[in-house]
Amino acid sequence: MILYTVMPMEEVMQHEEKRSVLEIRVRGRLIQIEPVSATEGRIIRIISTDPRDFLDPGTQPGRTINIWGSP
Repeated sequence: MILYTVMPMEEVMQHEEKRSVLEIRVRGRLIQIEPVSATEGRIIRIISTDPRDFLDPGTQPGRTINIWGSP
């Protein structure tokens, strides 16, 4: 079968489910998280134009945080 498309091959052949993503504010920074439980989420990315926001170890992608803000 030949498929002619302008879409990237990775997107066409993608078989995994779309994951749920939430945008929340942590320490005044907007971040995207993927919920891993009812109270915790894994940081996916930081949404900011300030380079200093990316240096904070508390909001680094991959880190698990409490969604509701309590430690």
